[in-house]
Amino acid sequence: MAEAKTSDTITSGPDEAWVRRADGEQALRLRALNGFLARGGAVTEARLLEGEDGIWTIRVRLSGEKGEYLVNKFDSDAPRTYKDVALAIRTIRQDMAYRGSIVLSTEIDHSREA
Repeated sequence: MAEAKTSDTITSGPDEAWVRRADGEQALRLRALNGFLARGGAVTEARLLEGEDGIWTIRVRLSGEKGEYLVNKFDSDAPRTYKDVALAIRTIRQDMAYRGSIVLSTEIDHSREA
């Protein structure tokens, strides 16, 4: 079962969702991330992961927080996904105000392609 995230640097309330999934992955809703950024927090690292289905998800590390977070939809605990990697990059650059390097990784095994 998901637990609410608590931290000295984050004020979690009913409108924010910081969760740790059963598989140990941490996630946060886009709404909580926006609030964190508005309170002076920052994205310190960003990674785009392409799933086997070709769909991209965003993972971020945040100032003052440990670990990597999967970015979920604004009002849902489902991952925010992107078919277009350029849109995902634009989201990281514009909406999250992150200007550092963005790591791209994939779960697709291209070695099996002939």
